[in-house]
Amino acid sequence: MKAWFEDYTGQFSSDDPIVQEAMDLKAEHTLRVCDAIMDIGGTLALSGEELCMVEAAGLLHDIGRFEQYRRYRTFLDYRSEDHAALGVKVIKSHRVLRGLEPGAADMLMRLVGYHNRATLPSGEQEAFLFFLKLLRDADKVDIWRVLTEYYRNMESHRNPAIELDFPDSGRISKPVYEALLERRPVQIADLKTLQDFKLFQIGWIYDVHFPRTFQIVRENRYLEILFDTLPQESKSARQIYARARAYLEAKG
Repeated sequence: MKAWFEDYTGQFSSDDPIVQEAMDLKAEHTLRVCDAIMDIGGTLALSGEELCMVEAAGLLHDIGRFEQYRRYRTFLDYRSEDHAALGVKVIKSHRVLRGLEPGAADMLMRLVGYHNRATLPSGEQEAFLFFLKLLRDADKVDIWRVLTEYYRNMESHRNPAIELDFPDSGRISKPVYEALLERRPVQIADLKTLQDFKLFQIGWIYDVHFPRTFQIVRENRYLEILFDTLPQESKSARQIYARARAYLEAKG
C-alpha cells in the first residue's frame, strides 16, 4: 500500500512551484499522520493487526486531496468537493484494497469516508468509532504541527494552500466566537478570516480523545503558539483561548 501511495502521488508532480508545494505538503502530512497513529496507538494496547489497519487508514485518509487540488486549486471542500468522498472514489477506482478481507476493506473505506466529518457519526459500532477517533486525533496532531510551524515563519513565506485563501483580517466572526465559547463544532462555512481559521484550530482540542494526544498538545505548546499569532488585544480571542486551555489542563 505504501508503494502504491508513492506511485500514485508521484503522478501529481508539477513544474509549478505552488502546485508542487501543495502536493509535498499533503504527502508529508500523510506520512506524519501514520507516525502519529503509531505513537498514540502504541499507548492503547492494540494488536499488531489493529495497528496495521489504522496505519493503513492514515496512509489513505487524505488520498483525495491530490486530485482535489489538481482539479480545483484549493483544499477547501465547500469550494470544491468533499476530499474524503473523493478519496473513497480514488481507492475504489484503483482497487487499492483488493486482496484484503472484506470486513477490513469496508472498515478502511468507512474510516477514510468519515475522517473529516464535523462530529463523530451516530449509530456506529464501538470498534469503528474507536479507530475513527484514533485516526482523527492523529490527523489533528499533525495539522497542528504543520500550522504552528507555518504561522511562526509566515512573514518570510506565505502559502495560500495552508491559509485556504482566507483574508488576513483581525476580525473574528460572531458564529465562530459563539460556537467556541459553547464548545460546539465550528461550521467551515462560518470561517471568513484567517483569525477565524486559527481559532477554529484552537477549538479542535474539544474533539480529541486519547491521553497521549493531550500530552502531545501540551508538550508542543500548540494552543499557546496558535494564540500568540492572534491579535493580543482581542478580548474574544483571549476568552476562547482561556476556555480551551482550561479544558486541556483538566484532561491531565
